[in-house]
Amino acid sequence: MTKHKVAQLATLVAAIGFTYSTALHLATADVGFAVTFACSTAVFTAFLNTGLDLAAKVSTSSFRCPHCTFAVRVQNAAAGETRRWQEIAADHPRHLTDSRA
Repeated sequence: MTKHKVAQLATLVAAIGFTYSTALHLATADVGFAVTFACSTAVFTAFLNTGLDLAAKVSTSSFRCPHCTFAVRVQNAAAGETRRWQEIAADHPRHLTDSRA
């Protein structure tokens, strides 16, 4: 199982737990079902979206050219492929036409 999949699963479990906790607190405060459901759904959606964005960033590598604005973003790549993209970003064809290089 990759780091990305583990992070996604952990995010899902945390979102469910946090949503359950929020719903339990609202239910014990005698809040109506409709309000409890709406708040719990909003909490779950916000927590899950934020967590999945963070999980995607864990497995993403970014490489920039030191001489221009060229950038490459690689997600879920093996070490060899990551190294190859790093070399491509450092020495890409746009250097020939870029006046700042």
